[in-house]
Amino acid sequence: MSVSNPTGSLTRRGLLGLGLSAAVGSFGRSPRAFAQHGPVHRLIVGFPPGGFADRLARLVAEALGRASSSNFIVENRPGAGGMIAAESVGRAEGNERVLLLANVDSLALERALKTDQEFDPLRNLTIVAGVARFAYVMVAHPKLELRSLQDLIATARRSTEGLSYVDFGAGSRVTFEFLREKFLLNLLRVPYRGVAPAMVDFLSGRVDLTLLDGGTAIPYASSGKLTILGRVDGIRSTEMSRIPTLTEQGADGLTIDTRFALVAPARASPAVVETFRELMAGVLKDAAFRAQLRDGAFHAIDDPPAQFIQAVADSAKHYRQLAQQAGLI
Repeated sequence: MSVSNPTGSLTRRGLLGLGLSAAVGSFGRSPRAFAQHGPVHRLIVGFPPGGFADRLARLVAEALGRASSSNFIVENRPGAGGMIAAESVGRAEGNERVLLLANVDSLALERALKTDQEFDPLRNLTIVAGVARFAYVMVAHPKLELRSLQDLIATARRSTEGLSYVDFGAGSRVTFEFLREKFLLNLLRVPYRGVAPAMVDFLSGRVDLTLLDGGTAIPYASSGKLTILGRVDGIRSTEMSRIPTLTEQGADGLTIDTRFALVAPARASPAVVETFRELMAGVLKDAAFRAQLRDGAFHAIDDPPAQFIQAVADSAKHYRQLAQQAGLI
């Protein structure tokens, strides 16, 4: 995922395109430089308080603060699948003390759905470093008595009124519309601004289906308040190993990852980007921070920056194909 150079070809900096935003003043390469140029930085997150993205942002802000002797304040700017927050950071000047904790896969999906958009996260943002990922699962309200994707297919085909699903962003919309198109299902979209407000309606049975992070879904499933139908990505972790993916259940090609990254505006200087990259690398090596991630059902991203950036770039092409198969573009 790269920013185009003056000749129009993709460059490594363009590949730094999706994700979190870190536009900070003119600091040196050492994390200690932060404290010398002002102690307060804003960490923007594009989702409402109380959700998985907000939880992760607060862990990251605390860890960055400890590592740099600075203050990182989390600022929620929900809306448009994270694009409102991404655009605000992407348009920031290179000397502003602002970062974005972005779901880079969500931004790639939003970009795939909006080919004529003025703001392009792949060009206006620079990935600093991968932070963490988690497993998305598809869940159903227990009143439906579903146990698998095949149960969902049979029920949605029989239903005259249709089954409703929560749309809280591009990931959920692409997932359910892909299934609707592939299996000719009667599914009804119900839009929400985030997972947290949607959970109230889902748990009460007013909405039938949604996607959730595994850390949230598993306790609810254990208490019988929802049923997990399958994983939407390919993460193999201990707590998720017995849950089959949707691809394994017949939805060939339906994989959506959920990776969060620290991101900076494209205008940020290479020195600023490298300083944050080194700072985040140190945080990810901290055993206490990694334990906090595990407790929140997150998995630390250990890929080298260049490898992570290339993986996000490759995923963007995959998401465009999914959106086309779902009939959304």
